[in-house]
Amino acid sequence: MSATQPERLSVWRAPETGHWELRRGVGVARPVPRHWHEELQLCLVESGASELLYKGTAHQTPPGSVFIMNPGEVHANRALETTGCSYRTVYLNPEFVAQIAAEMTDRSQSGIPFFRSTVISDPDVSATYLAVCRSLESPASGLELAVQLRELICKLVTRYCEFLSVLKPVGRESRAIQRARDYLTDNYARNVTLEELAKVTQLSAFHLNRAFCREVGVPPHAFQIQLRILRARSLLKQGATISDSAAETGFADQSHLTRHFKRLAVVTPGQYQDGSKNVQDGL
Repeated sequence: MSATQPERLSVWRAPETGHWELRRGVGVARPVPRHWHEELQLCLVESGASELLYKGTAHQTPPGSVFIMNPGEVHANRALETTGCSYRTVYLNPEFVAQIAAEMTDRSQSGIPFFRSTVISDPDVSATYLAVCRSLESPASGLELAVQLRELICKLVTRYCEFLSVLKPVGRESRAIQRARDYLTDNYARNVTLEELAKVTQLSAFHLNRAFCREVGVPPHAFQIQLRILRARSLLKQGATISDSAAETGFADQSHLTRHFKRLAVVTPGQYQDGSKNVQDGL
C-alpha cells in the first residue's frame, strides 16, 4: 500500500432505531476472510478493483458496481490492487427491509426479501445508494433519510428481488397530502418522521411518500427544507445571525443551513444578508 495514502475506516450507526450502519473504507488492501452478517449488506465499490468470493465463485466488483449479500450468506472479499479499494458499505436490518417491502404493495408480506443478484451494474441504483450514504454521513433529517432509504430499497426490490414486487398504484390522495403539508408547515423546525406523517394521513409511509411527490412535486423532506429556508430568509432580513437562524429553523448547524440556502436561493446566507443591508441603505 502507498505510504502517502494510508488505509482509512469510518463508521456511522443509526442513533436510535438500529435500522442501519454505514462503514466507509478508503485504500483498504487487506483481505477480509470468510464471514457472514445478520443484516442485509450493500456495498458500493468506488475505486480500485476488488473481488467477492461467494459460493465457490469469484465475482469481480469493479468501481461503480454494487454487490448485495443476503443475511447469513458466507462470503469473503479482497482487493486486487496493492493500493487497495475504496467503498461504502451499508448494513440494513432485515426486518426493516421486510417492512418497507410490505409497504410497497400495501399488504403484509411473509419473510425477508431475497435478492437473486450478487453484483449489479446499475448507474441509477448506484446514484441513489451514494445519495443515501452521503446523507448518513452528514447532517440530515430523519424524514430525508427515511425517504431516501425507501427509494433505494424500492429500486432493489422491484429490480433484483427473487420475487419481483408490483407497486400499488398511486391515486389522488389530495386531502391526505394536504394534511401532511399542513402538519409540516406547523412543525417545520421539528425533526418530523415519515412514520409520524403516515399516522397523520392514515397512509403507509411508502405510499405517502409516493403520493406526496405526485401531488406536490417534491418529497416531504424537500418540502420541509423549503419551508425552513423561507423562514430562515425572513429571520436574516430581520437581522438575526446565521447561527441563530439555523437553530431557530431546525438545521443541525450553520453549515447545514448554508448548504441548503445556497442550493435553493443561489446565494449564501451571508451574501443574502449583505444584499438586504445594501437595499435598505439605498432607500
